[in-house]
Amino acid sequence: MHTLFFDFDGTLRVPETNEVSKETIQNLRTLRKEGNLIFINTGRCFSSLEGQARDLPLDGVICGCGTYIRYRGQILYEVQATSIQKERVLKALRTCRLDAFLEGHGGLFVDQTYSDQLNQVISFFKRMNVNMLSTEDPSFAFSKMSLYYTDQKQKDEFENLLKEDFDFINFPNLKAEAVLKGHSKASGMRMLLKELSLPCSTSIAFGDSDNDMEMLKEASCSVLIGKHAPHLEELADLKAPSAKEEGISWALRKLNLIEE
Repeated sequence: MHTLFFDFDGTLRVPETNEVSKETIQNLRTLRKEGNLIFINTGRCFSSLEGQARDLPLDGVICGCGTYIRYRGQILYEVQATSIQKERVLKALRTCRLDAFLEGHGGLFVDQTYSDQLNQVISFFKRMNVNMLSTEDPSFAFSKMSLYYTDQKQKDEFENLLKEDFDFINFPNLKAEAVLKGHSKASGMRMLLKELSLPCSTSIAFGDSDNDMEMLKEASCSVLIGKHAPHLEELADLKAPSAKEEGISWALRKLNLIEE
């Protein structure tokens, strides 16, 4: 038996269609029937994943870079920012005039917008029927943030203000994610395997992005899907084509998990 962990965006989800391919879904069904466990391990919080993952053949999800773990309908773990941390974040966002959305497992929250870029992101999630709310909403709670810096000075100022509370994952074009300190896709994977009394030797991770780095390091076998950051290559046991080119199916065949 293997325990498979899939990043969602760019790994399972084909960016060009915004869907998981029918071939991939069928292969996931086959893997589960053969006794393997299938999990999504994503930077997305549950609120922005649920609608697209609802009909996939999964045993569970790890969301928000390890801040939420769900197994067969049961929540095993969930953490969110404290009241003090929320106040610090809102103050820092306003001081730096920074575009961001704050990701909770019950919804996505926006304080203020300073550019069209964030408005475009908000429009995308609304089209996906994701619950988009104001930070003034009584339900405001979050575990991570997506950040859109305008320059390095703004980035340094904001991260310095919150370095005691959050770990930062940086992407090209001055984009970043901030996750509650001590959490990652790897920490979520370790916690889940421990809960299920499974050794890490059963784990296979599939990813393509910088926030997959710790997961790829942690897994017994790591697979890179499609276009990826060059520095991730040293972590990979296998490099596969893109999601659009059925990279998951290609990798599963190479690993002898499905038939050629």
